[in-house]
Amino acid sequence: MSRFNHLKTVADYRYLIVGGTTKAATTSLFTYLADHPAICAATYKETRFFLSIDYPLPSKYRYKGDVEAYNLLFSDTDETQFRMESTPDYLYCEDARERIATSLPYAKLVFSLREPISRLISWYRFARQIGKLPQILDFDAYVELLFTALNNDKKAEEQHLQTLQQGCYTIYLKHYFDRFGPERIHILFYEKLAAQPSDTMTELCHFVGIDAGFYSDYGFKVTNRTQQMRSSELHRKYRDFRFRLRQWTHNKPIIHIPLRTIRRTIEPFYLRLNTQTDEKIQMSEETRHRLIDYYTPDVQVLGKLIGKPIPWETWRKSS
Repeated sequence: MSRFNHLKTVADYRYLIVGGTTKAATTSLFTYLADHPAICAATYKETRFFLSIDYPLPSKYRYKGDVEAYNLLFSDTDETQFRMESTPDYLYCEDARERIATSLPYAKLVFSLREPISRLISWYRFARQIGKLPQILDFDAYVELLFTALNNDKKAEEQHLQTLQQGCYTIYLKHYFDRFGPERIHILFYEKLAAQPSDTMTELCHFVGIDAGFYSDYGFKVTNRTQQMRSSELHRKYRDFRFRLRQWTHNKPIIHIPLRTIRRTIEPFYLRLNTQTDEKIQMSEETRHRLIDYYTPDVQVLGKLIGKPIPWETWRKSS
């Protein structure tokens, strides 16, 4: 096969990139899409392939000028299927945006958004769950920490210290809309996906151009829910082990598929042992108003950018 024909074949593949904010049900969304027969999912959810080298998330593969290694992440596919992956942090990475635009010139993109204050609370829970924040640090103190990091001359490198500004979605989305055009971008909302998954997936299928009837009797289950852990250190080690094992086995289906089945069987038992009832997160009125004041300008222009109403009651009442 000539170099020309090889590149033509790669260009003819169809890609669906799921991004959006973190803590916005992108894992569940990945699972729902992966089950669709018109979709070939990457061998693991977050490939992080197009992120910049210095982005504070590890990955086995990083972009090196072409998509050869990227296409190896999709096994048992054919040219009629969409190749789909989900890396939420693509939204925040300028290099990722440009690499996707250059390497996958006809890709369609989906971004899942979540009401920014509830997202921040979820991130706070998650950071404590994986041991990035001490258990004694309350939410008000976390918010103060974020504002301090935001105003610091040196940009915070830790992901859990970047979460305040990352809730200002317009800052990042406007560059995607300029680069790709609105016809190639679909915005959905975590809240609607949770409350009306069938309707949300139907709209997404119409955007992608695949059969929406698949989800008419589909059993929607929530995956990767943020939970309160009894031992954050044990959970950190468990997550690290799972990540390393997946990196090693993802391109070895004879090993990866049985291990994935085993994990899905035993993980509920592990979570039952290492989770406890979620504590109610306390937030002072001062912190709540501070966050509303911070996010309101962005929320007000977000609807104009994406061309659809924002389903966040909090912001209608406070506007």
